[in-house]
Amino acid sequence: MAKPVLKKETRTQVVYRGLTQAARLLGCSRPHLSYVLHGQRKPSQKLARGLKRLGIEVEVA
Repeated sequence: MAKPVLKKETRTQVVYRGLTQAARLLGCSRPHLSYVLHGQRKPSQKLARGLKRLGIEVEVA
């Protein structure tokens, strides 16, 4: 019987607070903004400019 192998993983988690308010300010939905911030979707030029004003740099489609 093989011994189980333990593996320690250290992760950094990014948490955004005020997502709903930021989405309203930027004119998009909260889920869409979340996807953009977590790299699952590319933002439009307009959304990227709005995020830049808030101090967040994202890659534009």
